[in-house]
Amino acid sequence: MRGRVSMAEEKRVVKCSLGARITHWSHTICWFILLFTGLIMFSGWFEWLTPIFGGANGANLLHRIFAVIFAAVPLIGLLYKPKSFFGWMKEAARWGKDEVKFMMMFPFDLIGLKVYMPPQDRINAGQKFNSFFFPTVCLFIGLSGVVMWFAQSFPLWMVRLAYPIHDLCWILGTMQLMFHAYLGSLHPGSGESFWAMFGDGKVKARWAKHHHTKWYNKTYGDDE
Repeated sequence: MRGRVSMAEEKRVVKCSLGARITHWSHTICWFILLFTGLIMFSGWFEWLTPIFGGANGANLLHRIFAVIFAAVPLIGLLYKPKSFFGWMKEAARWGKDEVKFMMMFPFDLIGLKVYMPPQDRINAGQKFNSFFFPTVCLFIGLSGVVMWFAQSFPLWMVRLAYPIHDLCWILGTMQLMFHAYLGSLHPGSGESFWAMFGDGKVKARWAKHHHTKWYNKTYGDDE
């Protein structure tokens, strides 16, 4: 019996595709480059960062280059695999009582209390929320960025409005990214997500069955 349990514990299943991992890390790298180059333009307090990017002009240029890359990455993914993209968004939009209960119990789980967490699909309720929150933030960052970049082509009131929107969305997005990083790597029991995204996309079967029960049973249940 112990031998069978040991084998089950060692079994690994694919959760993150190669395309998802490439998109994830490409966006992450772009985000931080945009963040640090943006901070240089945001305030003189961050002037000490300018030598890293070849001066203020270099930071400005890199900010625009990586802004284009940041916008292009999901568009390329959408064009290359539209079925996967829309499948993910369709799943993220599917909410039921288990998702609502998950969100209600999550704050208690976050602080380390042992509470019942209802079974989840391939992406849990928190990830579903983030699947709409983060793209919305990025959309406003992109739209306001275009207005700021081509300010001569837009009314003055729109340009003035674009700056605080751009800054506020970057603050919200960075806070969310830090929270996401903590949950995916340091939060107890979540390390598998980080290594799956950082490595070969596989997680331990027992972890997947515990954290994403509905998805695991539908996808791998017959293999047991």
